[in-house]
Amino acid sequence: MINKPLFREMFVLFALVGILNQIAYHYDLYWTVWEFDSLVHFLAGTALGALSLLLYFFTELFKPKKRNLIEFLKISILGLVAVALMWEIYELVIGEAVMLGPKYPFDTVLDLIMGVLGATVMCFYAYIKELKRFKLENYKVEEKYE
Repeated sequence: MINKPLFREMFVLFALVGILNQIAYHYDLYWTVWEFDSLVHFLAGTALGALSLLLYFFTELFKPKKRNLIEFLKISILGLVAVALMWEIYELVIGEAVMLGPKYPFDTVLDLIMGVLGATVMCFYAYIKELKRFKLENYKVEEKYE
C-alpha cells in the first residue's frame, strides 16, 4: 500500500491537517481566524480526495472500467462529500451547531465548498500523475519491441 500512487501525498496531507487542527484548537484559531478554518477544510478535501482515488483506482478493492478525468472527478468529489456529510451530522449530534448559532448554515456551506475545491485540485493532480504513468508504461513497452 505504501508504494501505491497518491499514498505519500495522502499521508502528508492527513498529517498536515492533524497538526494544523491541533494548533487551531490550542490557539482558538477556528474562532478567531476565519480563513484558517477554510484552509484546513481545503487541505482535508485534498486528503480525502486522495484517499478516495487511492482506494478506488489504485487498490484491488474496486475494478474501475474507466480511468478518465470525469471518473477521477466523480470519485474524488463523492468520497469527499460522503465523509463531509457524515462529519456535519457528527457536529450536529455533539452540539457544535449550537455554538455557531445563525452562522452554522453559512459555515457548513463554506466548509463543503472548500472541501470540494480541495478534492477537485487533488483530482487534477492525480489525473496528471496517472497520464504521466500511462505514457511512461507505454514508452517502456514500445522500447521493448524496437
